[in-house]
Amino acid sequence: MANVSNQITRILYKEIREGDLLKFKAVSNQADTGGGARDLRISPYGKFLPVVKLIFPDVVKEKRKRGGQQVTQEIFKGQFCSKASDGNIKIEEVLFEPPTDARPTEGRIATVSSYSCFQTSLEIKPNDKLFLLLIQKDDGVVWPYFFYESSFRKKGNWHATVEKVLIECIETKRAPGRAVMGYYDFTTQKGYCNGK
Repeated sequence: MANVSNQITRILYKEIREGDLLKFKAVSNQADTGGGARDLRISPYGKFLPVVKLIFPDVVKEKRKRGGQQVTQEIFKGQFCSKASDGNIKIEEVLFEPPTDARPTEGRIATVSSYSCFQTSLEIKPNDKLFLLLIQKDDGVVWPYFFYESSFRKKGNWHATVEKVLIECIETKRAPGRAVMGYYDFTTQKGYCNGK
């Protein structure tokens, strides 16, 4: 691995709900509609695509069924780092899939239960949203972390821009039941919040 760096270049963040925690643990989805029970979905796909291409910088071509036919799709691939329970750094290749016919606006990380970097013992709290942050540093390495909303609201815990971006997005009006998600890129000073 290249030089260890603490300089954050971009973050992608998503509010984690009870159903997502079940996916991380390989427990079936709570709805009885079927399909996608192990996917972590990011939407709208088009808005997140610029940051997805940076966090998942490699492209692989895979066959996927679209419109009833097997077609070649571009799948984005990246490497995520996490600390194992023994303190060692674990590197995993993670794939980000484009939308399916059934969910045309949602990109996704499929089979999230198969990645150790998404395992967490944290639980959903009544008044403290849980977030997954994909934090990319200037060496290109991506680190997934889980944090509660209260962490962003405690002054001095985070870079002032990160605090501002996340709190503003959390407080933005959105449709009832819609999870908070967005990103911010420090290299361009641009981002997106799904409520705006």
